[in-house]
Amino acid sequence: MELRQLRYFLMLAQELHFKRAADKLFIVQPALTKQIQDLEAELGVILFDRNKRNVKLSVAGEYFKTEIAKLFEHLEKSKNEIKQIELGQKGELKIGYVGSCIHTFLPSLLGNLHDKFPEIHTYLSEMTSASQLLAVQKGELDIAFLRNPPPNKRFQQRIVFQENFALVLPKNHWLDSSNFQSIAQVANEKFILPIKTDGEIYHNLQWSICEDAGFTPQISHETVHGYTTLKLVENNLGISLIPISFERVTNAAIKFIELRDIPQKAEITALWNPQNPNPSLRRFLEVLP
Repeated sequence: MELRQLRYFLMLAQELHFKRAADKLFIVQPALTKQIQDLEAELGVILFDRNKRNVKLSVAGEYFKTEIAKLFEHLEKSKNEIKQIELGQKGELKIGYVGSCIHTFLPSLLGNLHDKFPEIHTYLSEMTSASQLLAVQKGELDIAFLRNPPPNKRFQQRIVFQENFALVLPKNHWLDSSNFQSIAQVANEKFILPIKTDGEIYHNLQWSICEDAGFTPQISHETVHGYTTLKLVENNLGISLIPISFERVTNAAIKFIELRDIPQKAEITALWNPQNPNPSLRRFLEVLP
């Protein structure tokens, strides 16, 4: 069964007249008759009831007409969409992110993507920085939003968001914004900080805040998850340093002292493989700040 035969069948099914159908197909009538006969022989059914005066669809022909019309509609739709897919205007994008992205810049970034390229479907995965880096290497993510990745010539990186750190304390802690002078005031307290294996640069960045104040932090717990950190602080299991944006999304019994006057900032870096063949990644990079 050839696509050409199906086109010939549809034209005859619409015209119900061999001469008119042949003229519209720019073929001679005997050629059209032969193609229809071959199609009927292959299917093992009569598609048209015909005599010298009339041509009409058989019951099988009516059914076949409906199904083949659907097929050609789908082919036409695919033909129109394939150019969009090639250009990256339609497709799928796998995005990884650390938790704080979802209450800072990521929703508006996805909104911009949808406004410009509404046919790109995104798959979002909240992951640790180390997991994202591995997933990009394996091709399981198209782009990652993570904290302080190490330099790597295989990947392109761009800092897309930056904010201040905050000192996070239990609600009943003696220190607050009114009497805070320096983080050195909590030098003797236990800290909850990120695991070094999830990102050595980010881990060292937080340590450097303490070291710049003249002390090495004493660690009581380690976790890469911000919300876990907040609950541990609430339960008096330590204090922490965390991006200030978490203040907007928690009702835990804790308090934040924003560290405005230190050089260290909490950053989110976008990371992707420039050899990734996904055309939708190129479109996403157009809306990336």
